[in-house]
Amino acid sequence: MATIFWCQLIRDGEEFCMTKMLFASVSFAVLCTMLPTIGYAQDTGPSADPASAEGRLGDIIVTAQRRSEDLQSAALAITAVSGEDLMDRGVTQVEDLGILSPGFQVNTSAGPYATFSVRSISSLSGNAFADSAVAVNLDGVYLATPTVLHGLYYDLERIEILKGPQGTLYGRNATAGAINIIPRRPEFRNGGNANLMVGNLDRFNIGGALNLAVSDTVALRVAGQRVRRDGYMSDGASDDNGEAIRASLLFEPTPELSILITGDYAHQGGVGPGATIRKECANIPGNTQTGACFVADDPYTGIADLAEQYTSVGEAPPTQNQFIEGDYYGLALNVNYETSIGDLTFIGAYREADSAYVGTGTSWQLREMQMPTQTSAELRLASNNDGPLQYVFGLYYLDTTMESRSQSESLNNRRFSDSFTNNEGWTWAAFSQLTYSLTDNFRVTGGLRYTYENKETDSERYNLLNLVGPDPVIPDGPSGVKTIDLEEEESWNSVNWKLGVEYDATPDSLLYANVSTGFKAGGFYYGPPGSNTYDPENVTAYAIGTKNRFANDTIQLNIEAFYLDYTDQQISFVKLIGPGSVVLVTENAGSTTAYGIELESEFLLAEDTRIGFAASWIDAEYDEFSYDTVAPPSSTTLCVVGPPFPFNVDCSGLEPVKTPQWTLSGSFEQGFELGNGGRIFLDGRGQYKSAFFPSTAYTVETVADESFRANFGLGYEDPAGRFRVRAFIDNAFDEVTINNSTVNTAYSENQIVGVNLLAPRTYGVQLSADF
Repeated sequence: MATIFWCQLIRDGEEFCMTKMLFASVSFAVLCTMLPTIGYAQDTGPSADPASAEGRLGDIIVTAQRRSEDLQSAALAITAVSGEDLMDRGVTQVEDLGILSPGFQVNTSAGPYATFSVRSISSLSGNAFADSAVAVNLDGVYLATPTVLHGLYYDLERIEILKGPQGTLYGRNATAGAINIIPRRPEFRNGGNANLMVGNLDRFNIGGALNLAVSDTVALRVAGQRVRRDGYMSDGASDDNGEAIRASLLFEPTPELSILITGDYAHQGGVGPGATIRKECANIPGNTQTGACFVADDPYTGIADLAEQYTSVGEAPPTQNQFIEGDYYGLALNVNYETSIGDLTFIGAYREADSAYVGTGTSWQLREMQMPTQTSAELRLASNNDGPLQYVFGLYYLDTTMESRSQSESLNNRRFSDSFTNNEGWTWAAFSQLTYSLTDNFRVTGGLRYTYENKETDSERYNLLNLVGPDPVIPDGPSGVKTIDLEEEESWNSVNWKLGVEYDATPDSLLYANVSTGFKAGGFYYGPPGSNTYDPENVTAYAIGTKNRFANDTIQLNIEAFYLDYTDQQISFVKLIGPGSVVLVTENAGSTTAYGIELESEFLLAEDTRIGFAASWIDAEYDEFSYDTVAPPSSTTLCVVGPPFPFNVDCSGLEPVKTPQWTLSGSFEQGFELGNGGRIFLDGRGQYKSAFFPSTAYTVETVADESFRANFGLGYEDPAGRFRVRAFIDNAFDEVTINNSTVNTAYSENQIVGVNLLAPRTYGVQLSADF
């Protein structure tokens, strides 16, 4: 295992009737099923996939419900993106996933941490105690730590994004949904592929896969990638740097038995996420605008290049010693045996990581190293026939450990904390989901899961606090005064369930309604005895939807309306919990109500003309969100701030963070057949997001303005469909897009706000070849 020395670390509140929304959705769905069938005369193109060659949209097989089924037959909201499409979209790192589906966001701000937001449900904490609200699974293996999601996005069959709580089949930490990352499996043939991407910012990505049929019963697949791109912030931050390799061995001694062994390794390096500074325009000398403005003329000016913003208010400027280094390992065994009563599947896995980073914020610096491990096992029995009863039964076990050291230092060296975290946890669950056909067209579904979870921690925190007088001297070892000795053990249990009905209005139109629940595990934070734990959060979701194919399978239209009741929401904020101890705590401080509607559609207008449209509208607000903190947000906050001390901040009635009310996406692909049988193609994708608040500060400086980003490509594919070259331009209109914002009121008397930006305009060429 790679060793990383610690010395590196030292250098609208409107009323809405749910009944009317559901009635309108059902009425629209029924109307859709009554649309006349429209015929299109289709010719088969040589480069079209088999489905398109028949003049119809292709079928997509998903395993979101722990069994193989057509996407259009799955009675829940799923977005499935193929591996080829992921390559065209340039997906190489976790933050790139945010472009894949409406109503789905990915945010990064410090080190390897990634947070997801789906339909107003977010992870609002980021430390060694934190869990994610979205269950991320790699080939059926749950990834327990939100810092290990790097180096996974190559040689994939597809990615599935499931929206809404998935507590029955996926268990804990799936309150917002789930992401399934599905690599390509070995095949019994010899072949492979290679791909190359070059572009501005010195981008140079290379990857490929080799597939070998070792014998009639054994196949091997080895895939890898190397990614390099300079940072688009002026100080070198927000880069992309890493390598990864994955090897899979498939053994099928009989037609009924398959054994898949997979090992993977990834390295992440470079500088890491970057930020710039934003203020009220009126607080920037010489600026006559209103609202919020970037302090530099170039929005991509990094924090390390903005020293004058600190010296002008008596703060010490940051130094650019930021870096990120991580090594991630995994080993998995997947055994599947077909029996007369169903497919019996066992998945056992071990994963570990060794990572470290230094991240510079707007008024402080974080230094952290983590060494998480996990061991998991899952046993499932799933029906494999077309009988009236479809079922999944399963048992699950997970054991985790986390060793971490983190330091937080204000730039004026007056506040310093040094934390040593030792966490252990284990959980087990039993679950089942049954679907029974009462008639040929009508089905009912019921699911149930029991989860027991135990967590314990033996952790220490040291603090230095010196608000006046000379700066303290910060030593390299355990330093300061031990303010917290955290030795706790907690356990929780939860019962999650799902009820649903499905109706086939026509052979190509499905109507469905579901009620489902989910929970996110509780945990710890650095605090005194009796005030250092938080409870699980819970969500109940109601959904009604329809999935349709029209016009001889040339039009696909999927719609889902939803309502969420989200309680005991875990929210992190800075709090003074004792003399000299300013701590990032996590408390069950919020509850949310949300409702909305999502639409995804695709149209095959002609043999080689395809367009798509997707939309998400959501109306959500905090029913309750109130907390006490050492310093309030700035005077522009929309929250109600009470008198000191401490300050009570009440954000009830506001929209949840990371929740744009509108997300609109469109895509097109137009192909032109050449005389030699080859094909030229033009493609484009665009996404609009309305303004939203990425931060619980709710200030004008932190708001993410509305944005529109468009990507275009022009390419050529050879007659055999084996060679492909594509020139691309992403963010073609060079839209400055805020993805996240942070303001640390405890450490920044002068309210210097940092914002993270998505990439500016990038361009380049992609080449891929199959052999």
